[in-house]
Amino acid sequence: MDEIDRKILNLIQEEFPLAERPYLVIGKSVGITEQEVLTRVRSLKEAGYIRRIGLVLERKQLGLASTLCGAHVDEEKLAAVVEEINGEPGVTHNYEREGDLNLWFTVTKGTQTEIDGFLVRLESAHSIKVFRFPEKQMFKIKTFFPL
Repeated sequence: MDEIDRKILNLIQEEFPLAERPYLVIGKSVGITEQEVLTRVRSLKEAGYIRRIGLVLERKQLGLASTLCGAHVDEEKLAAVVEEINGEPGVTHNYEREGDLNLWFTVTKGTQTEIDGFLVRLESAHSIKVFRFPEKQMFKIKTFFPL
């Protein structure tokens, strides 16, 4: 990774251009062509530096419900439970952690009833208990990794 790659990564994680040709805008900012930006972004993605490029929606503005969940899942069931959670539309995070509640995930759907339906099905299918941690207050942080 060179200095131009670093500049591109800093730009796209801060303010991805909302333009008809965003990579042209990025290229002008770092002094290279649109095609060079596209080639570099593809290479950075293939190398694992970029997981995905996408927008982050404000779920409350859209009227969506969300719940943080934690569960204790025995090691022999973990892969199956993770696969089911990862396959569910609206799951935004899913992490294995140390401790009694060793699997944590966040579910966002149209209503709390839809979330509860998924969680009940998950509990029943895998004989687990999912603990629900509804949001009390949001503390929004901005994540930026300067390169």
